[in-house]
Amino acid sequence: MGAHTDLEAAAGLWSRLARPFVLVDVVDALLGLSTEVVQQLAGVTVAVCDEAAALLSDAPLLVRSLTTSMASVPIRTRGEVRGPVLWGETMSARAATAGDTDLFVCKSPQRDYDTPENQVLVRALKSIVDAGNAVELVGAHEYDDHTLRLARDRAREARRYLDHPALARVSREHINARTLKRAKNGKKGHRYENAFRMLDRAAEPLNVADLLPFCDRRTRLQHRMLLAAIEELEARGLTLPAMRVEGGILLAGPLTYIHPRRLRTRAHVHGLLIGDVLVDVPERFRGINRARAEESLTARAGGRPSILVIDESEVPHAIDIAIRRARELSRSADESVFEVV
Repeated sequence: MGAHTDLEAAAGLWSRLARPFVLVDVVDALLGLSTEVVQQLAGVTVAVCDEAAALLSDAPLLVRSLTTSMASVPIRTRGEVRGPVLWGETMSARAATAGDTDLFVCKSPQRDYDTPENQVLVRALKSIVDAGNAVELVGAHEYDDHTLRLARDRAREARRYLDHPALARVSREHINARTLKRAKNGKKGHRYENAFRMLDRAAEPLNVADLLPFCDRRTRLQHRMLLAAIEELEARGLTLPAMRVEGGILLAGPLTYIHPRRLRTRAHVHGLLIGDVLVDVPERFRGINRARAEESLTARAGGRPSILVIDESEVPHAIDIAIRRARELSRSADESVFEVV
């Protein structure tokens, strides 16, 4: 298949994914990689990325100059008044201490570190810690190269900053859009720029360049076939929705892609379904015998029409057959899965 390189095909499919998405679900459906492999790969990538290095380099200064606000908190005093007296709380406290008239509950101003900027910083540091936790799933003795050691070291460093007394009182909740906007628009928001970048990196930790080395030859050819089918349908006037994952299967309008490893058995259908027509590349590539490859594809098609694609230029022919098949099936219902010119 010569119209797209492997990287172009993977990048083209990645750009068509509906966002936001769950990374492990998408990679499982698109590449057939297990959850554990994806988590470990994402963890290493996030922990050793440039954004993590920049944030940890800034962290000492940020921790020393955290943004603060003033908050009023109730405090108990005996024999003195420190701020406005909260008489309801005071009388309750006195009643619980046998009527101690020297006891007061006052509203006292205190420095509060739980600001939007610090919440962003905490979440950014926590993303490095979480990445390190994923790396820890890889046995330190069995896999102990420089990259994994660096990932573990950065996770430990981020954890030390999170344990700082001031940051320990900052919310660990996920950052919503409103909090993020307030943090960016704050007077000191520019100081936290590396924290914002770290959050963006952690939100989508892997890209196609990171994942492509884990694609086998057949998966790469299937990706090129799938992208060619999408582009061919679009060229014929069909508007396809963004690709989504349901139950480990990739869906985009009349297209369904099932990775061979996803079902873990050759007894199930896998490959590209265009409507109910199964289209796929050969399972083996050494000494390809087209007749045998077509026979194998027919056997696992489950009675569906099947088309073997060896070259990307054969995809338009497969689309023609799928459209004719869809129109034949829907003629009695007077509707079609494909609305193409």
